Amino acid sequence: MLVPSLALSPLQHHLLRELDLCDLPAPESEPASYTARDLDTDAVRDILPTLLWAGLVEQRGGGQGTLRLTAAGAAALRSAECDELTARLNAVVSFSDTVARGAAPRPAGYALKRLAEGAWTLEQAQAHVAAGGE
Repeated sequence: MLVPSLALSPLQHHLLRELDLCDLPAPESEPASYTARDLDTDAVRDILPTLLWAGLVEQRGGGQGTLRLTAAGAAALRSAECDELTARLNAVVSFSDTVARGAAPRPAGYALKRLAEGAWTLEQAQAHVAAGGE
């Protein structure tokens, strides 16, 4: 099976992650399901045709039916997650150059932790070390 090469927006990624956990009712039928998942129902309605067309999501039971993640959608989600983790690992590897230049251990360790968690970008981690941990 080919993995769709559609670049996912943050909203599409979030919706696919939620659909990976469970099927959801159509946005029109139960907007509270989306609100509880920190998804804007109007925004979901806007992106839904693209996801349906790309075959990443299927809708059963018509307009008031259930949304379900397809196998292609799961593959696209895993591909996006892999890309995100690859970028994070590359940032960690690049940060090792900062540490190798003799950065203070405490700020470097904290910055590395935040970088590996995905909470900071490489630039933020390097700035933290350059500022001496302040």
